[in-house]
Amino acid sequence: MLIEFRVGNYRSFREQQTLSLVAGKDTQLADNCVVQGKLRLLKAVGVYGPNASGKSNFIKALKVMKDIVIDSADYQPGRKLPVEPFLFDSESQKKPSTFEVTFFHEKVRYQYGFTATNERIRDEWLLAYPKGRAQTWYERTSNRDNWKFGSFLKGEREKLKDKTRDNVLFLSVGAQWNNEQLTTVYDWFRENLRVMPAGTTWAPVTAQMLLDTEGNKKANELLHAFVQSCLQDADLGIHGFKVNKAKTTEPKFLAEMSESLRDAFLTYFRERKGIKVEMLHKDVETGKEVPLPIEEESDGTRRFFELSGPWLQAVTIGITVFIDELEASLHPLLTRELIKFIQNPKLPQEGAQLVFATHDTTLLDPELFRRDQIWFAEKDKHGSTRFYSMLDYKPRKGEAMQRGYLSGRYGAIPIIEAFGLHGK
Repeated sequence: MLIEFRVGNYRSFREQQTLSLVAGKDTQLADNCVVQGKLRLLKAVGVYGPNASGKSNFIKALKVMKDIVIDSADYQPGRKLPVEPFLFDSESQKKPSTFEVTFFHEKVRYQYGFTATNERIRDEWLLAYPKGRAQTWYERTSNRDNWKFGSFLKGEREKLKDKTRDNVLFLSVGAQWNNEQLTTVYDWFRENLRVMPAGTTWAPVTAQMLLDTEGNKKANELLHAFVQSCLQDADLGIHGFKVNKAKTTEPKFLAEMSESLRDAFLTYFRERKGIKVEMLHKDVETGKEVPLPIEEESDGTRRFFELSGPWLQAVTIGITVFIDELEASLHPLLTRELIKFIQNPKLPQEGAQLVFATHDTTLLDPELFRRDQIWFAEKDKHGSTRFYSMLDYKPRKGEAMQRGYLSGRYGAIPIIEAFGLHGK
């Protein structure tokens, strides 16, 4: 489970900002928390703020961190890192971006992070707390020859160091070469963290999960039954669905693209063109199945189908899910039910977590969320994003969270002037 995520000097984040999922002392809605070690962690957190406040950048930052962890061992020498510093300050442009997560995995707390520029990894560190006290497994600093390995990190270390290029993470190399301890940390990013940034095109997350589980009959049947039940319970008029692999031929012009552009295009091409999804409706007269390509369904139906797989994954194996614009194309009651499902104390796996960015103020309900589950993002006069919790504000007696937010009591709302026609 995620404890906190820190990011600094990335896109709209000039100064380091922290999102904490550690619960406050409030005893309200105790089922919205779960105990991990000596901490109580929140099952869900919603982030509010005006457009362009940095909510999406925060989720993109975690996606970038995960991508570098998962992929950098395969980076070719000289390949650029997907890191973008704060641009509205000449000094920040020269400094590295910072990414750090603290999390529980297999009953051990870890603290892992790195700093990076577009050119190279500058610093990297990994600490573990298997018995409550910090163990430094390794530290890598901006000086290429300045590495420190703790005695608690077992296995071959110098050879792994020699295989770690400037644009590659030591953690990624360690996992690629089967270091058991580093692979455990790497697996949290790969298997227990799912990040879903906002996008205008449909990404077949659930469809890919169904194809990936075809070799595991029990897992595939469970996922299929859950998704079908969700589609039916959501009152979408859908009887069932089918997912199949589609034949694809890669375009010939790929050879003329740069490596980075080619990789991006192939990812897009294979994800969206390699899978065929059909929603099954019923003929109103005969009752026979009528298949309809998912591309012909409403944005809301596609969005709901896309979310159903990660939702089941979250509650069955206990993963942390970050989603931008959770409510996009969904009815508010559907969004609410998705959140309630994650926070259900009767779930088979208590490690499920949800962090989402939203504009849906109907979710600011004291029957759904505690005050420590609500966070805000807003920009200062320099265009830099600041993150803060509703706990920073003392509530008035009987104050409704939704009304307080919309009235500007907590900040993080747009300051709008009347629209009009300007000029002659």
